[in-house]
Amino acid sequence: MKRLMIFVLFNLLVGCAAQSDKTASDATQGQEEAKSFDLEASEWQLKQFFNANGLVVPVQEGTAIEMVFANGKLSGSGGCNRYFGSYKLDDETGLSVVNPLGATMMACSQTINEQERRYFDFLAKVDRYQLGENSQSLVLLNKEGKALLVFDALVPSALEHTPWQATGINNGRGGIVSDKNTHLAKATFADGLVQGKAGCNRFSAAYTAESGNLSIAAVKTTRMACAEEGIMALEANYLKALAQAVQYEIKGDQLRLLDKEGSLLISFIRQTQ
Repeated sequence: MKRLMIFVLFNLLVGCAAQSDKTASDATQGQEEAKSFDLEASEWQLKQFFNANGLVVPVQEGTAIEMVFANGKLSGSGGCNRYFGSYKLDDETGLSVVNPLGATMMACSQTINEQERRYFDFLAKVDRYQLGENSQSLVLLNKEGKALLVFDALVPSALEHTPWQATGINNGRGGIVSDKNTHLAKATFADGLVQGKAGCNRFSAAYTAESGNLSIAAVKTTRMACAEEGIMALEANYLKALAQAVQYEIKGDQLRLLDKEGSLLISFIRQTQ
């Protein structure tokens, strides 16, 4: 009987130790999973700024600011221009952007340019980051721990059945231009037909799209004439650019139509209802 009691007690102790080891292992695994997310290969879209007083400043309607982390390189859109550079991770949540950043030289409206400058200025002050629940949000902070920029995880839009609003149009001289009229140019791709507004007139055309390749047939338009300054010139550039498009790229809420050399013809943002 004494031997039996010792045997039972021994098994109970072993069972408790095994359960304790399993609990510790599960806790460790949970911590490792919590820490396993890093910024590599992640894409984000800016939701809001914080100003010097800690007040929220939303991103301007009709613009999209994006950030992509990949292989130590940083890239994205500042709302007008594409930018590129690199970053460093200093410890678990330490983050710094290596300056200066490079950027394209598109011409946009004054308000969009000012927003972009503010964004680039804030990037230079970033010292740490915080991830939200399920890594669906990202907050960038300065050395004092004050939030500067808040991003949402980027979910790519689809080419078709998405209303697109132009943010920049090739002017035919190699420049991508954005002005007070650019937002009037719109397009929706659906069921083999692209249609929308070219600025003044409505248009439609047959198209095919597959694996990033795009072909747009002859465009038909209405015959209105608009007197507002710059609208007819915008329309002519927009329709010409559509006819030259042979490739497309989608990043989050942004669509880019490209020519056969890969040069940008039209940039769009998903239009919110």
